[in-house]
Amino acid sequence: MPTQHRILALVYNDFEALDLFGPLGAIVPRSDYYTVKLVNIHNLGAPNGLESSIKNGIGTLSNLSMAEALKDEEQFDTLFIPGGFGMMPLVWEPFLLQQIGQLADRAANVFTVCTGSLLLAATGRLDGRKATTNKRLYDEMTPKYPGVQWQKRARWVQDGKFLTSSGVAAGLDAGFAFLSNTYVAPEDRKANPSPQEVSTKGDATAIPGFDREQALGHAHFIAFGLEYRWHSDPTDDPFVDLPQSTKGTV
Repeated sequence: MPTQHRILALVYNDFEALDLFGPLGAIVPRSDYYTVKLVNIHNLGAPNGLESSIKNGIGTLSNLSMAEALKDEEQFDTLFIPGGFGMMPLVWEPFLLQQIGQLADRAANVFTVCTGSLLLAATGRLDGRKATTNKRLYDEMTPKYPGVQWQKRARWVQDGKFLTSSGVAAGLDAGFAFLSNTYVAPEDRKANPSPQEVSTKGDATAIPGFDREQALGHAHFIAFGLEYRWHSDPTDDPFVDLPQSTKGTV
């Protein structure tokens, strides 16, 4: 595995803050292994990419335009897709969906949070796979993608190379699951420099140097340092049984 695990995260107008900064904020700053680049899917490069701002007016400056991310020389290991109401119109843009699908095909791992899985589902890449999404939109939106084996009772779902989480804060739990499935200790990175292979069928592939026990211990260590109680059982999902409110936002 390369000495760094490179994450490309898609950003767009009105994406949900916690979807992105929750899991990646826990993962990236506390490791010399994970790196992240933000990709403006509206194809605006920096500094114009500042238009990719989340609701409540917090601006997010992207590192790459979509065109730059699609170049062969831009190598990465994980594609990250946050959710938010801003993704709703994007599922009707065929050319954009084709581009997102191309990035998903090149990634050894794909991680979505909340309604980010709906955007991925619209590319067709989740067909035949188990996945989950935000509870408030579950009944309305999941029937639009019948090829996906949607799981309602799930904090997150891992199927092949695809990791999908339920709504917003569930992305934190999925983030620690991501750590436990991808982290490679420094000494093992040096001894196993080969990159993780990418499955053209969307299957999970082995990470050279990966040790499950070490990775799981690292995930728990990071969670403890953040004073966060990781719900490590993906079926521990109390929100599926709660009455849904018609008020508020996703």
